[in-house]
Amino acid sequence: MHDIWNPWHGCIKKSEGCDHCYMYFLDKMRDQDGSHIYRTKAGFNYPIQKDRKGNYKIKSGEQIRVCMTSDFFLAEADEWREEAWELMRIRSDVIFFLLTKRPERVAEHLPKDWGDGWDNIFFNVTAE
Repeated sequence: MHDIWNPWHGCIKKSEGCDHCYMYFLDKMRDQDGSHIYRTKAGFNYPIQKDRKGNYKIKSGEQIRVCMTSDFFLAEADEWREEAWELMRIRSDVIFFLLTKRPERVAEHLPKDWGDGWDNIFFNVTAE
């Protein structure tokens, strides 16, 4: 199963390729400002949320697309990223696809214990 985790919402347009961004379109339909970046309240801890029986809502082996309404390596999200890494560290049994249009920021914002990488993390880079 595929699921989505948006630990934060909003983005700063980086290039002309962002002119037709679906997130900005959807936010405009809701009378929201897509450039307003904020940590999601209920959704931030989604990877470790449990159901009434005490089981994780996200099952082991699931694939999660991260930051479909933002960019995982957005500078404005720097203060929240380490906590997001920690949740992915805890859920090493789940596959996370991190979305970004800012690959130049990846290396300097990896967790300290990244080493040769984590088996459950993949990067999806938007290219123009």
